[in-house]
Amino acid sequence: MQKSLIKIMVGALGIHVALMSSAAVAEPQMPARASMGQVTSVSQLSDVRPTDWAYQALVSLVEKYGCIAGYPDGSFRGNRALTRFEMAAALNACLDVVSDRFATKEDLAKLERLMNEFAAELATLRGRVDNLEARTANLEATQFSTTTQLSVDAVMAFQAGGNTRQVLDPVSGNTFTGGSYNPTVISRVEMNLNTSFRGTDLLTTTLEVGNNGLDTFGATGIGTSGLIAGGSVDYAGGESSVNLFRLFYSFKPTEDLTIGVGPQFYPSDIVDTNSYANDSFRDFSSNFFINNPLIVPYAVNDPGGAGVSIEWKPGGGFFTLRGVYVAAEAGAPTGVATGGGLFGDPYQGTVELEFARTFGANERNNFAVRLQYTNSSSGNISQNAGGINVELTLGKFGLFGRYAYSDMKLYGDGATINGLGPFAVDPEVFVIPAGGRVNTTAQTWMAGLAYRDLLADGSLLAAAVGQPFINSLGSAPGINDSTQTNYELFFRYPLSDNISITPVFMAITNANNSATNSPIFQGLIRTTFSF
Repeated sequence: MQKSLIKIMVGALGIHVALMSSAAVAEPQMPARASMGQVTSVSQLSDVRPTDWAYQALVSLVEKYGCIAGYPDGSFRGNRALTRFEMAAALNACLDVVSDRFATKEDLAKLERLMNEFAAELATLRGRVDNLEARTANLEATQFSTTTQLSVDAVMAFQAGGNTRQVLDPVSGNTFTGGSYNPTVISRVEMNLNTSFRGTDLLTTTLEVGNNGLDTFGATGIGTSGLIAGGSVDYAGGESSVNLFRLFYSFKPTEDLTIGVGPQFYPSDIVDTNSYANDSFRDFSSNFFINNPLIVPYAVNDPGGAGVSIEWKPGGGFFTLRGVYVAAEAGAPTGVATGGGLFGDPYQGTVELEFARTFGANERNNFAVRLQYTNSSSGNISQNAGGINVELTLGKFGLFGRYAYSDMKLYGDGATINGLGPFAVDPEVFVIPAGGRVNTTAQTWMAGLAYRDLLADGSLLAAAVGQPFINSLGSAPGINDSTQTNYELFFRYPLSDNISITPVFMAITNANNSATNSPIFQGLIRTTFSF
Protein backbone atom coordinates (compact mmCIF):
# COMPACT_ATOMS: atom_id res chain seq x y z
CA MET A 1 0.00 0.00 0.00
CA GLN A 2 2.82 2.40 0.90
CA LYS A 3 4.66 1.63 -2.34
CA SER A 4 1.52 2.33 -4.37
CA LEU A 5 0.98 5.57 -2.52
CA ILE A 6 4.55 6.69 -3.20
CA LYS A 7 4.08 5.93 -6.88
CA ILE A 8 0.96 8.09 -6.95
CA MET A 9 2.77 10.79 -4.96
CA VAL A 10 5.64 10.84 -7.38
CA GLY A 11 3.28 10.87 -10.32
CA ALA A 12 1.44 13.90 -8.99
CA LEU A 13 4.48 15.78 -7.86
CA GLY A 14 6.62 14.72 -10.79
CA ILE A 15 5.44 17.78 -12.66
CA HIS A 16 7.91 19.57 -10.40
CA VAL A 17 10.80 17.34 -11.31
CA ALA A 18 12.93 17.13 -14.46
CA LEU A 19 10.27 18.76 -16.65
CA MET A 20 11.99 22.08 -16.61
CA SER A 21 15.62 22.85 -16.07
CA SER A 22 16.48 25.00 -13.10
CA ALA A 23 17.53 27.66 -15.55
CA ALA A 24 14.06 27.79 -17.00
CA VAL A 25 12.42 28.36 -13.60
CA ALA A 26 11.77 32.05 -13.22
CA GLU A 27 9.93 31.92 -9.91
CA PRO A 28 11.90 31.93 -6.65
CA GLN A 29 11.57 28.74 -4.65
CA MET A 30 9.50 28.95 -1.46
CA PRO A 31 9.95 26.94 1.70
CA ALA A 32 7.59 24.02 2.23
CA ARG A 33 6.04 25.58 5.35
CA ALA A 34 4.69 28.53 3.32
CA SER A 35 1.48 26.74 2.30
CA MET A 36 -2.30 27.12 2.55
CA GLY A 37 -2.59 23.90 4.50
CA GLN A 38 -4.12 20.57 3.58
CA VAL A 39 -6.87 20.72 0.94
CA THR A 40 -9.86 18.37 0.68
CA SER A 41 -10.71 18.89 -2.97
CA VAL A 42 -8.68 19.53 -6.10
CA SER A 43 -11.09 22.34 -6.93
CA GLN A 44 -9.52 24.34 -4.09
CA LEU A 45 -6.33 24.58 -6.12
CA SER A 46 -6.85 27.46 -8.52
CA ASP A 47 -4.27 26.49 -11.15
CA VAL A 48 -5.06 22.77 -11.48
CA ARG A 49 -7.11 21.75 -14.50
CA PRO A 50 -8.64 18.39 -15.53
CA THR A 51 -6.48 18.56 -18.66
CA ASP A 52 -3.24 18.41 -16.65
CA TRP A 53 -1.46 15.13 -17.30
CA ALA A 54 -1.14 14.25 -13.57
CA TYR A 55 -4.64 15.42 -12.67
CA GLN A 56 -6.02 11.95 -11.71
CA ALA A 57 -3.00 11.18 -9.52
CA LEU A 58 -3.45 14.49 -7.74
CA VAL A 59 -7.17 13.78 -7.21
CA SER A 60 -6.27 10.47 -5.55
CA LEU A 61 -3.73 12.09 -3.20
CA VAL A 62 -6.09 14.91 -2.22
CA GLU A 63 -9.44 13.17 -1.94
CA LYS A 64 -8.43 9.64 -0.95
CA TYR A 65 -5.36 10.26 1.21
CA GLY A 66 -5.70 13.91 2.15
CA CYS A 67 -1.99 14.69 2.20
CA ILE A 68 -1.49 17.54 -0.33
CA ALA A 69 -1.18 21.21 0.56
CA GLY A 70 -1.27 24.32 -1.62
CA TYR A 71 0.36 27.73 -1.43
CA PRO A 72 -1.15 30.61 0.59
CA ASP A 73 -2.60 32.18 -2.56
CA GLY A 74 -4.58 28.98 -3.32
CA SER A 75 -2.30 27.78 -6.11
CA PHE A 76 -0.49 24.46 -6.51
CA ARG A 77 2.20 25.63 -8.96
CA GLY A 78 2.58 22.24 -10.56
CA ASN A 79 5.07 23.43 -13.21
CA ARG A 80 7.75 24.73 -10.87
CA ALA A 81 10.77 22.74 -9.65
CA LEU A 82 10.53 20.92 -6.30
CA THR A 83 13.21 21.15 -3.63
CA ARG A 84 14.37 18.06 -1.80
CA PHE A 85 13.01 19.55 1.43
CA GLU A 86 9.56 20.02 -0.11
CA MET A 87 9.61 16.47 -1.47
CA ALA A 88 10.54 15.09 1.95
CA ALA A 89 7.77 17.06 3.66
CA ALA A 90 5.14 15.88 1.16
CA LEU A 91 6.19 12.24 1.37
CA ASN A 92 6.22 12.38 5.17
CA ALA A 93 2.69 13.81 5.25
CA CYS A 94 1.39 10.99 3.07
CA LEU A 95 3.21 8.31 5.01
CA ASP A 96 1.71 9.68 8.24
CA VAL A 97 -1.76 9.19 6.72
CA VAL A 98 -0.88 5.64 5.75
CA SER A 99 0.35 4.81 9.23
CA ASP A 100 -2.85 6.21 10.73
CA ARG A 101 -5.22 4.35 8.38
CA PHE A 102 -3.53 1.01 7.96
CA ALA A 103 -2.06 -1.63 10.21
CA THR A 104 1.38 -1.02 11.66
CA LYS A 105 3.99 -3.65 12.35
CA GLU A 106 2.87 -3.66 15.97
CA ASP A 107 -0.71 -4.37 14.85
CA LEU A 108 0.44 -7.25 12.67
CA ALA A 109 2.48 -8.69 15.53
CA LYS A 110 -0.52 -8.51 17.85
CA LEU A 111 -2.70 -10.26 15.27
CA GLU A 112 -0.15 -13.04 14.84
CA ARG A 113 -0.01 -13.52 18.62
CA LEU A 114 -3.81 -13.83 18.83
CA MET A 115 -3.84 -16.35 15.97
CA ASN A 116 -1.30 -18.51 17.80
CA GLU A 117 -3.22 -18.20 21.08
CA PHE A 118 -6.55 -19.31 19.50
CA ALA A 119 -5.07 -21.82 17.06
CA ALA A 120 -7.18 -24.70 18.45
CA GLU A 121 -10.43 -22.75 18.20
CA LEU A 122 -9.60 -21.60 14.67
CA ALA A 123 -8.85 -25.17 13.62
CA THR A 124 -12.23 -26.33 15.00
CA LEU A 125 -14.01 -23.53 13.17
CA ARG A 126 -12.15 -24.36 9.96
CA GLY A 127 -13.25 -27.99 10.29
CA ARG A 128 -16.85 -26.97 10.75
CA VAL A 129 -16.71 -24.74 7.68
CA ASP A 130 -15.16 -27.56 5.63
CA ASN A 131 -17.89 -29.93 6.82
CA LEU A 132 -20.58 -27.40 5.96
CA GLU A 133 -19.14 -26.92 2.48
CA ALA A 134 -19.11 -30.68 1.95
CA ARG A 135 -22.74 -31.03 3.08
CA THR A 136 -23.78 -28.12 0.85
CA ALA A 137 -22.05 -29.67 -2.13
CA ASN A 138 -23.83 -32.98 -1.44
CA LEU A 139 -27.22 -31.25 -1.20
CA GLU A 140 -26.60 -29.42 -4.47
CA ALA A 141 -25.66 -32.69 -6.15
CA THR A 142 -28.71 -34.61 -4.87
CA GLN A 143 -31.36 -31.89 -4.55
CA PHE A 144 -34.76 -32.43 -6.18
CA SER A 145 -34.42 -29.44 -8.51
CA THR A 146 -32.74 -26.07 -8.71
CA THR A 147 -35.98 -24.48 -9.91
CA THR A 148 -38.73 -26.47 -8.16
CA GLN A 149 -39.91 -26.68 -4.55
CA LEU A 150 -42.14 -29.48 -3.27
CA SER A 151 -44.81 -28.89 -0.64
CA VAL A 152 -47.46 -31.30 0.63
CA ASP A 153 -50.82 -30.72 2.32
CA ALA A 154 -52.55 -33.78 3.76
CA VAL A 155 -55.83 -33.95 5.65
CA MET A 156 -57.35 -36.84 7.60
CA ALA A 157 -60.78 -36.49 9.18
CA PHE A 158 -63.01 -38.74 11.24
CA GLN A 159 -66.71 -37.80 10.96
CA ALA A 160 -70.01 -38.96 12.32
CA GLY A 161 -73.47 -37.50 11.84
CA GLY A 162 -77.19 -38.04 11.47
CA ASN A 163 -80.64 -36.47 11.50
CA THR A 164 -83.56 -36.47 13.91
CA ARG A 165 -86.21 -37.78 11.53
CA GLN A 166 -85.57 -38.15 7.78
CA VAL A 167 -83.87 -36.49 4.84
CA LEU A 168 -84.78 -37.07 1.19
CA ASP A 169 -82.06 -37.05 -1.47
CA PRO A 170 -83.88 -35.58 -4.50
CA VAL A 171 -81.19 -36.84 -6.89
CA SER A 172 -81.16 -40.52 -5.92
CA GLY A 173 -84.65 -40.60 -4.37
CA ASN A 174 -83.23 -42.24 -1.22
CA THR A 175 -84.73 -41.40 2.15
CA PHE A 176 -82.32 -41.34 5.11
CA THR A 177 -83.96 -41.90 8.46
CA GLY A 178 -82.48 -41.06 11.82
CA GLY A 179 -79.54 -43.24 12.77
CA SER A 180 -79.00 -44.61 9.25
CA TYR A 181 -75.53 -43.07 8.78
CA ASN A 182 -72.17 -44.73 9.32
CA PRO A 183 -69.16 -42.94 10.82
CA THR A 184 -66.55 -42.43 8.11
CA VAL A 185 -62.92 -41.52 7.59
CA ILE A 186 -62.06 -38.95 4.92
CA SER A 187 -58.60 -38.25 3.55
CA ARG A 188 -57.06 -36.17 0.80
CA VAL A 189 -53.45 -35.36 -0.12
CA GLU A 190 -52.25 -32.57 -2.40
CA MET A 191 -48.63 -32.52 -3.58
CA ASN A 192 -47.58 -29.16 -4.98
CA LEU A 193 -44.60 -28.66 -7.29
CA ASN A 194 -43.87 -24.92 -7.50
CA THR A 195 -41.41 -24.06 -10.26
CA SER A 196 -39.92 -20.67 -11.11
CA PHE A 197 -37.71 -20.22 -14.14
CA ARG A 198 -37.04 -16.47 -13.93
CA GLY A 199 -37.94 -15.52 -10.37
CA THR A 200 -41.02 -13.56 -11.44
CA ASP A 201 -43.00 -16.52 -12.82
CA LEU A 202 -44.54 -19.63 -11.26
CA LEU A 203 -45.58 -22.99 -12.69
CA THR A 204 -47.84 -24.81 -10.23
CA THR A 205 -48.33 -28.56 -10.66
CA THR A 206 -50.59 -30.24 -8.10
CA LEU A 207 -51.21 -33.98 -7.80
CA GLU A 208 -54.10 -35.21 -5.67
CA VAL A 209 -55.24 -38.49 -4.17
CA GLY A 210 -57.94 -39.39 -1.65
CA ASN A 211 -59.89 -42.35 -0.28
CA ASN A 212 -63.33 -41.59 -1.80
CA GLY A 213 -64.60 -40.91 1.72
CA LEU A 214 -67.93 -39.08 2.13
CA ASP A 215 -69.48 -37.17 5.00
CA THR A 216 -73.09 -37.35 6.17
CA PHE A 217 -74.12 -34.26 4.20
CA GLY A 218 -72.64 -35.66 1.00
CA ALA A 219 -74.46 -38.97 1.51
CA THR A 220 -77.82 -37.16 1.59
CA GLY A 221 -77.13 -35.38 -1.71
CA ILE A 222 -76.43 -31.91 -0.32
CA GLY A 223 -74.01 -29.97 -2.44
CA THR A 224 -72.81 -32.99 -4.44
CA SER A 225 -73.91 -31.83 -7.92
CA GLY A 226 -75.38 -28.93 -9.86
CA LEU A 227 -74.79 -25.19 -9.82
CA ILE A 228 -74.93 -24.62 -6.05
CA ALA A 229 -72.52 -25.88 -3.41
CA GLY A 230 -74.91 -26.87 -0.64
CA GLY A 231 -72.54 -27.48 2.25
CA SER A 232 -70.95 -30.94 2.19
CA VAL A 233 -67.32 -31.33 3.24
CA ASP A 234 -65.09 -29.87 0.53
CA TYR A 235 -62.24 -32.37 0.89
CA ALA A 236 -64.59 -35.40 0.74
CA GLY A 237 -64.89 -37.58 -2.35
CA GLY A 238 -61.23 -37.45 -3.39
CA GLU A 239 -60.41 -40.17 -5.91
CA SER A 240 -58.27 -43.09 -4.74
CA SER A 241 -56.07 -42.83 -7.85
CA VAL A 242 -53.55 -40.04 -8.32
CA ASN A 243 -54.83 -37.36 -10.68
CA LEU A 244 -53.66 -34.03 -12.04
CA PHE A 245 -55.44 -31.55 -9.79
CA ARG A 246 -53.80 -28.33 -11.00
CA LEU A 247 -51.46 -27.22 -13.81
CA PHE A 248 -51.18 -23.44 -14.01
CA TYR A 249 -48.50 -20.99 -15.14
CA SER A 250 -48.36 -17.31 -14.17
CA PHE A 251 -45.86 -14.61 -15.09
CA LYS A 252 -45.35 -10.88 -14.61
CA PRO A 253 -44.78 -8.88 -17.81
CA THR A 254 -44.58 -5.77 -15.58
CA GLU A 255 -44.18 -5.19 -11.86
CA ASP A 256 -47.90 -4.53 -11.34
CA LEU A 257 -49.38 -7.09 -13.74
CA THR A 258 -49.70 -10.88 -13.42
CA ILE A 259 -51.06 -13.05 -16.24
CA GLY A 260 -51.93 -16.72 -15.81
CA VAL A 261 -52.90 -19.54 -18.12
CA GLY A 262 -53.47 -23.24 -17.56
CA PRO A 263 -55.29 -26.38 -18.72
CA GLN A 264 -56.42 -27.25 -15.18
CA PHE A 265 -57.08 -24.74 -12.41
CA TYR A 266 -59.99 -23.24 -10.47
CA PRO A 267 -61.77 -19.86 -10.43
CA SER A 268 -61.32 -19.80 -6.63
CA ASP A 269 -57.54 -19.81 -7.18
CA ILE A 270 -57.91 -16.26 -8.49
CA VAL A 271 -61.07 -14.63 -7.07
CA ASP A 272 -63.26 -14.67 -3.93
CA THR A 273 -60.43 -15.18 -1.44
CA ASN A 274 -61.00 -14.43 2.24
CA SER A 275 -58.59 -14.59 5.17
CA TYR A 276 -61.09 -16.47 7.36
CA ALA A 277 -63.15 -18.57 4.93
CA ASN A 278 -61.21 -19.88 1.95
CA ASP A 279 -59.25 -23.10 2.61
CA SER A 280 -61.04 -26.28 3.69
CA PHE A 281 -57.75 -27.79 4.91
CA ARG A 282 -57.31 -24.96 7.42
CA ASP A 283 -60.59 -23.12 8.07
CA PHE A 284 -64.19 -24.00 7.20
CA SER A 285 -64.74 -27.55 5.93
CA SER A 286 -68.04 -26.79 4.15
CA ASN A 287 -67.80 -26.10 0.43
CA PHE A 288 -70.51 -23.45 0.92
CA PHE A 289 -68.54 -21.36 3.42
CA ILE A 290 -65.21 -21.33 1.58
CA ASN A 291 -66.63 -19.74 -1.61
CA ASN A 292 -69.69 -17.82 -2.77
CA PRO A 293 -71.76 -20.40 -4.72
CA LEU A 294 -73.16 -17.84 -7.17
CA ILE A 295 -69.89 -15.99 -7.83
CA VAL A 296 -67.88 -19.24 -8.03
CA PRO A 297 -70.40 -21.80 -9.34
CA TYR A 298 -69.89 -25.31 -8.04
CA ALA A 299 -70.43 -26.81 -11.51
CA VAL A 300 -67.22 -25.09 -12.72
CA ASN A 301 -65.15 -24.72 -9.56
CA ASP A 302 -65.52 -28.34 -8.45
CA PRO A 303 -64.09 -30.03 -11.57
CA GLY A 304 -61.98 -27.01 -12.56
CA GLY A 305 -60.93 -26.49 -16.14
CA ALA A 306 -58.82 -24.56 -18.62
CA GLY A 307 -58.63 -20.81 -19.00
CA VAL A 308 -56.80 -17.58 -18.33
CA SER A 309 -56.49 -15.03 -15.53
CA ILE A 310 -55.19 -11.51 -15.02
CA GLU A 311 -54.33 -9.52 -11.91
CA TRP A 312 -53.44 -5.82 -11.96
CA LYS A 313 -52.35 -3.88 -8.86
CA PRO A 314 -51.48 -0.34 -10.00
CA GLY A 315 -48.42 1.00 -8.23
CA GLY A 316 -48.66 -1.72 -5.59
CA GLY A 317 -51.45 0.30 -3.97
CA PHE A 318 -54.68 -0.56 -2.18
CA PHE A 319 -56.66 -1.54 -5.31
CA THR A 320 -56.40 -4.81 -7.24
CA LEU A 321 -58.35 -5.75 -10.36
CA ARG A 322 -58.71 -9.46 -11.17
CA GLY A 323 -60.33 -11.36 -13.99
CA VAL A 324 -60.66 -15.10 -14.73
CA TYR A 325 -62.27 -17.30 -17.35
CA VAL A 326 -62.54 -21.08 -16.88
CA ALA A 327 -64.21 -23.70 -19.09
CA ALA A 328 -64.90 -26.97 -17.28
CA GLU A 329 -65.07 -29.12 -20.45
CA ALA A 330 -62.34 -27.40 -22.45
CA GLY A 331 -60.79 -30.72 -23.47
CA ALA A 332 -63.94 -32.14 -25.09
CA PRO A 333 -64.30 -31.39 -28.81
CA THR A 334 -67.55 -33.42 -29.07
CA GLY A 335 -69.88 -35.54 -27.00
CA VAL A 336 -70.89 -32.98 -24.37
CA ALA A 337 -74.64 -32.31 -24.37
CA THR A 338 -74.24 -28.74 -23.19
CA GLY A 339 -71.53 -27.83 -25.69
CA GLY A 340 -68.09 -28.39 -24.24
CA GLY A 341 -64.88 -27.02 -25.68
CA LEU A 342 -63.03 -23.93 -24.55
CA PHE A 343 -66.03 -21.63 -25.01
CA GLY A 344 -68.88 -24.06 -24.32
CA ASP A 345 -71.03 -24.83 -21.31
CA PRO A 346 -70.12 -25.21 -18.48
CA TYR A 347 -68.00 -22.06 -18.12
CA GLN A 348 -67.68 -18.94 -16.02
CA GLY A 349 -66.10 -15.50 -16.39
CA THR A 350 -65.55 -13.33 -13.31
CA VAL A 351 -64.25 -9.81 -12.68
CA GLU A 352 -63.32 -8.67 -9.17
CA LEU A 353 -62.22 -5.28 -7.84
CA GLU A 354 -60.56 -5.38 -4.41
CA PHE A 355 -59.71 -2.63 -1.95
CA ALA A 356 -57.49 -3.86 0.89
CA ARG A 357 -55.32 -2.12 3.44
CA THR A 358 -53.84 -2.51 6.92
CA PHE A 359 -54.15 0.07 9.67
CA GLY A 360 -53.63 0.71 13.37
CA ALA A 361 -50.62 0.19 15.63
CA ASN A 362 -48.06 -2.11 14.00
CA GLU A 363 -50.63 -2.57 11.21
CA ARG A 364 -52.34 -5.34 13.19
CA ASN A 365 -55.74 -4.50 11.70
CA ASN A 366 -56.90 -4.93 8.14
CA PHE A 367 -59.94 -4.26 6.00
CA ALA A 368 -60.79 -5.66 2.58
CA VAL A 369 -63.81 -5.41 0.31
CA ARG A 370 -64.19 -7.19 -3.03
CA LEU A 371 -66.84 -6.26 -5.58
CA GLN A 372 -67.59 -9.12 -8.00
CA TYR A 373 -69.44 -9.92 -11.22
CA THR A 374 -69.86 -13.40 -12.75
CA ASN A 375 -71.37 -14.58 -16.00
CA SER A 376 -71.72 -18.35 -16.17
CA SER A 377 -73.55 -21.18 -17.88
CA SER A 378 -73.89 -24.73 -16.63
CA GLY A 379 -76.45 -27.50 -16.95
CA ASN A 380 -79.18 -25.57 -18.78
CA ILE A 381 -78.80 -22.57 -16.47
CA SER A 382 -77.16 -19.26 -17.35
CA GLN A 383 -76.75 -16.40 -14.90
CA ASN A 384 -75.39 -12.92 -14.30
CA ALA A 385 -74.46 -12.47 -10.66
CA GLY A 386 -73.11 -9.56 -8.64
CA GLY A 387 -71.51 -10.07 -5.26
CA ILE A 388 -69.52 -8.62 -2.39
CA ASN A 389 -66.89 -10.24 -0.16
CA VAL A 390 -65.74 -8.39 2.98
CA GLU A 391 -63.44 -8.96 5.93
CA LEU A 392 -62.35 -6.86 8.90
CA THR A 393 -59.64 -7.64 11.46
CA LEU A 394 -59.42 -5.70 14.72
CA GLY A 395 -56.58 -7.11 16.76
CA LYS A 396 -57.42 -10.79 17.33
CA PHE A 397 -61.07 -10.42 16.32
CA GLY A 398 -62.31 -10.93 12.78
CA LEU A 399 -65.59 -10.32 10.97
CA PHE A 400 -66.29 -11.60 7.46
CA GLY A 401 -69.10 -12.28 5.03
CA ARG A 402 -70.27 -12.78 1.44
CA TYR A 403 -73.43 -11.90 -0.48
CA ALA A 404 -74.55 -12.33 -4.10
CA TYR A 405 -77.62 -11.68 -6.21
CA SER A 406 -78.17 -13.50 -9.49
CA ASP A 407 -80.51 -13.13 -12.46
CA MET A 408 -80.93 -16.68 -13.78
CA LYS A 409 -82.34 -18.14 -16.97
CA LEU A 410 -83.40 -21.78 -16.83
CA TYR A 411 -83.66 -23.61 -20.16
CA GLY A 412 -85.91 -26.67 -20.24
CA ASP A 413 -85.74 -30.04 -21.91
CA GLY A 414 -89.29 -30.98 -20.96
CA ALA A 415 -88.28 -33.03 -17.94
CA THR A 416 -85.52 -31.80 -15.65
CA ILE A 417 -83.64 -28.80 -14.34
CA ASN A 418 -80.17 -30.32 -14.31
CA GLY A 419 -78.12 -27.39 -13.13
CA LEU A 420 -79.72 -26.97 -9.71
CA GLY A 421 -78.91 -30.51 -8.63
CA PRO A 422 -80.46 -31.30 -5.22
CA PHE A 423 -82.15 -27.88 -5.19
CA ALA A 424 -84.11 -28.63 -8.38
CA VAL A 425 -87.86 -28.37 -8.21
CA ASP A 426 -89.59 -31.73 -8.74
CA PRO A 427 -90.28 -32.10 -12.50
CA GLU A 428 -93.85 -33.18 -11.70
CA VAL A 429 -94.48 -29.81 -10.07
CA PHE A 430 -92.31 -27.50 -12.15
CA VAL A 431 -91.58 -28.47 -15.76
CA ILE A 432 -89.91 -26.25 -18.38
CA PRO A 433 -91.01 -27.26 -21.87
CA ALA A 434 -88.30 -28.38 -24.25
CA GLY A 435 -86.73 -25.28 -25.76
CA GLY A 436 -88.53 -23.08 -23.23
CA ARG A 437 -87.03 -20.66 -20.75
CA VAL A 438 -87.94 -19.46 -17.27
CA ASN A 439 -86.39 -16.45 -15.53
CA THR A 440 -85.77 -16.48 -11.81
CA THR A 441 -83.65 -14.72 -9.24
CA ALA A 442 -81.38 -16.18 -6.61
CA GLN A 443 -79.55 -14.87 -3.58
CA THR A 444 -76.95 -16.29 -1.24
CA TRP A 445 -75.29 -14.97 1.91
CA MET A 446 -73.02 -15.98 4.75
CA ALA A 447 -71.55 -14.15 7.75
CA GLY A 448 -69.14 -15.13 10.48
CA LEU A 449 -66.82 -14.06 13.23
CA ALA A 450 -63.44 -15.33 14.37
CA TYR A 451 -60.88 -15.05 17.15
CA ARG A 452 -57.18 -15.72 16.59
CA ASP A 453 -54.45 -17.06 18.91
CA LEU A 454 -56.76 -18.55 21.55
CA LEU A 455 -54.67 -20.77 23.87
CA ALA A 456 -51.83 -20.88 21.32
CA ASP A 457 -50.29 -18.74 18.60
CA GLY A 458 -51.68 -19.68 15.21
CA SER A 459 -54.99 -21.02 16.50
CA LEU A 460 -58.32 -19.92 15.02
CA LEU A 461 -61.81 -20.14 16.49
CA ALA A 462 -64.52 -19.27 13.98
CA ALA A 463 -68.25 -19.68 13.37
CA ALA A 464 -70.48 -18.86 10.40
CA VAL A 465 -74.09 -19.06 9.28
CA GLY A 466 -75.59 -18.67 5.80
CA GLN A 467 -78.16 -19.67 3.20
CA PRO A 468 -76.91 -21.08 -0.12
CA PHE A 469 -79.93 -20.66 -2.39
CA ILE A 470 -82.80 -18.21 -1.82
CA ASN A 471 -84.85 -18.25 -5.03
CA SER A 472 -88.10 -17.13 -6.65
CA LEU A 473 -88.97 -20.47 -8.24
CA GLY A 474 -92.32 -22.10 -7.69
CA SER A 475 -92.94 -24.32 -4.68
CA ALA A 476 -95.13 -27.14 -3.42
CA PRO A 477 -95.46 -28.87 -0.04
CA GLY A 478 -92.02 -30.21 0.80
CA ILE A 479 -90.48 -28.85 -2.43
CA ASN A 480 -88.74 -25.47 -2.42
CA ASP A 481 -91.10 -24.42 0.38
CA SER A 482 -88.37 -23.27 2.76
CA THR A 483 -84.77 -22.05 2.70
CA GLN A 484 -81.80 -24.21 3.63
CA THR A 485 -79.61 -22.71 6.38
CA ASN A 486 -76.05 -23.85 7.11
CA TYR A 487 -74.05 -23.53 10.35
CA GLU A 488 -70.44 -24.35 11.13
CA LEU A 489 -68.16 -23.93 14.15
CA PHE A 490 -64.50 -24.98 14.30
CA PHE A 491 -61.38 -24.51 16.41
CA ARG A 492 -58.03 -25.02 14.70
CA TYR A 493 -55.26 -25.77 17.21
CA PRO A 494 -51.62 -26.03 16.03
CA LEU A 495 -49.70 -28.91 17.55
CA SER A 496 -46.56 -27.73 15.75
CA ASP A 497 -45.55 -25.68 12.73
CA ASN A 498 -46.54 -28.61 10.51
CA ILE A 499 -49.49 -30.26 12.27
CA SER A 500 -52.85 -28.89 13.37
CA ILE A 501 -55.94 -30.56 14.77
CA THR A 502 -59.42 -29.10 14.27
CA PRO A 503 -62.69 -30.14 15.92
CA VAL A 504 -65.61 -29.17 13.63
CA PHE A 505 -69.36 -29.03 14.21
CA MET A 506 -71.74 -28.60 11.25
CA ALA A 507 -75.54 -28.40 10.95
CA ILE A 508 -78.11 -27.88 8.20
CA THR A 509 -81.81 -27.11 8.56
CA ASN A 510 -84.42 -27.38 5.78
CA ALA A 511 -81.95 -29.27 3.60
CA ASN A 512 -82.39 -28.76 -0.16
CA ASN A 513 -84.95 -26.00 0.58
CA SER A 514 -87.47 -28.55 1.87
CA ALA A 515 -89.39 -28.04 5.11
CA THR A 516 -89.99 -31.78 5.42
CA ASN A 517 -86.29 -32.56 5.83
CA SER A 518 -85.29 -32.71 9.46
CA PRO A 519 -82.12 -30.98 10.72
CA ILE A 520 -78.85 -32.77 9.96
CA PHE A 521 -75.80 -32.66 12.23
CA GLN A 522 -72.27 -33.89 11.86
CA GLY A 523 -69.01 -33.54 13.72
CA LEU A 524 -65.45 -34.00 12.49
CA ILE A 525 -61.98 -34.24 13.94
CA ARG A 526 -59.74 -32.95 11.17
CA THR A 527 -55.95 -33.30 11.25
CA THR A 528 -53.88 -31.38 8.73
CA PHE A 529 -50.22 -31.96 7.88
CA SER A 530 -48.27 -29.36 5.89
CA PHE A 531 -44.61 -29.69 4.92
